[in-house]
Amino acid sequence: MRNESSPLRRANSYSTIQSSGLFRCTVSSALLSGLGIIFGGGLSSFLAAAHCHARFPTIEQVQNAGATLYSTSTIADRVDVFISHSWSAGRWGKFFALCLFFNLELAIKCSFAMWSLLAIALVGMFGVAGLGGNVCVFPCLVCLPVATFFVVFFFGQDLTGARWSMSLWVDKLCIHQTDLELKAKQIAALPVFVAHASRMLILWDETYFERLWCNLELATFVHNGGIQNVDLLPLWLAPWLLCSILLDLLSAGLFELLEHVLPNWSMRWVPPIMEATESLLGKNPAMLKFVTCCVIWMFSGITYLLVSVPSFFSFRMKLRNHQLLLDQMSAFDVRAAKCALQADRNAIEEHVVALFEGGNAPVKEGSGVDDGEVRRQRFSLEDRDPLNCFNEHVKGPLLALVESQIGNELRVPFHIALIACLPMIFYSSVNVLACDNGPCEISAVLSGYSSVTQYMVTQVVAWTLTIFLSFPVTSPILLRMINFAVSRGNGPLELFMALLCCPLAYMWSYTCGGLIWGSIVALVQNYSLTQLLIFMVILAVLLLQVIWLYSQMPGRAHPSKRQAYYETAASSPLCPE
Repeated sequence: MRNESSPLRRANSYSTIQSSGLFRCTVSSALLSGLGIIFGGGLSSFLAAAHCHARFPTIEQVQNAGATLYSTSTIADRVDVFISHSWSAGRWGKFFALCLFFNLELAIKCSFAMWSLLAIALVGMFGVAGLGGNVCVFPCLVCLPVATFFVVFFFGQDLTGARWSMSLWVDKLCIHQTDLELKAKQIAALPVFVAHASRMLILWDETYFERLWCNLELATFVHNGGIQNVDLLPLWLAPWLLCSILLDLLSAGLFELLEHVLPNWSMRWVPPIMEATESLLGKNPAMLKFVTCCVIWMFSGITYLLVSVPSFFSFRMKLRNHQLLLDQMSAFDVRAAKCALQADRNAIEEHVVALFEGGNAPVKEGSGVDDGEVRRQRFSLEDRDPLNCFNEHVKGPLLALVESQIGNELRVPFHIALIACLPMIFYSSVNVLACDNGPCEISAVLSGYSSVTQYMVTQVVAWTLTIFLSFPVTSPILLRMINFAVSRGNGPLELFMALLCCPLAYMWSYTCGGLIWGSIVALVQNYSLTQLLIFMVILAVLLLQVIWLYSQMPGRAHPSKRQAYYETAASSPLCPE
């Protein structure tokens, strides 16, 4: 983005800008039209976004295309979200990221609504205990809900007709791209647009902090809107999440295939496993059932063996890109950002200096940043270098906010980890209603239960605990194991160690599931105070594990850098002389 003729306008010139009709807004359906083709590079994408398919376009056709795109925006006095992005980033990364931002919540709600309706319909047609061995359960309760998720994720803005869309500002549509005079005026008014947005969405890629114009947008919003209203969305997050969901769907499919090839295999394995362990553990039925369930669940983790290799590359990509983001923010310096024109650089730096002169950029109360960190930032800022003040706001409060939103490279937010195993969450209902792919009465007897009701209720409770205490541990443990392996080097041995991490992480997750199932089965079938105590201890340990893995501890991934930074901040002013 370049400003060739007009100086940057101050935020207090809003009334003039607004009355001239320069302030525009658009909606998500217009922004994501054509699978986000507006973010494509080159003239061909620009013309395609305007539905102009001329092979050799004339100047008039190009100008008309610009007018067509500009007409998708309307005059506004304020916008809900200002979208800040680097033009160097690719189209698909931005499209996926915006789908995640706008449609993820709706996609989850619609997929669970589909799952609920189909489950109610199946139970209404066949009865609660009448779906044992029914081949329709898996496609209805797993495949269709997951398909619904993906359809709404990519096309939710079109399906809803943008009825609940936020008002958006994005340069591609809200700045006229072919009327150069109007474009110059709107670029000069960029700080005004930023200052009158309720939130800022940063579509981060590796070039974002290298672009001086992006830094201008960030500095202006930090000054006017507050750091707590910034949402930073890395472009790698959506592909990683979608890949994890697809791999989990594949594993659920393999799990179901195993049930069809070997119906009731888990129940048929109980007697031989109990006989094999009886010589070691004696004839304690509760202990034998506990160990048997653990062994069966550990074996169930083999369904993730085929997805281990793609999981490794997916998680390694997340690890490296996440670390790059945090490293860039930790070493941020606005002076190092790139700008095509020296005149633009001078104007932008002067604007940032004016914003942060005298420390005029407070961190507002109620932000997502830890209160202890906020208090450390509130030092006297008068007579400090304004550019350094902005640098320190990025390195300090903004970095802490980003880690609170998306975690560090060794952690993912708990709700994201649950979404990543969405297919297995749906599959839990298949396992319960389909009764291990056999008649429910027979499956209940083979499993050692006194009734079908006891059998199914136990499974519901066990699956619920597994979903929240077992499945979510996979991602953080896998990230830590891969990080340990790749930090040792890039040789064949290190690569083999890293690849081995995936099945080990999944095996540990299913071992945790086995502990849950073993303890609850032993409790239900051989109730005693001892079994109740064992069950409660296992739940407490697994809960503590989840809390530890997902606890908010900013800087754990960069102990030396971040600790040194905060120790320095605690004993000196925020902005150096």
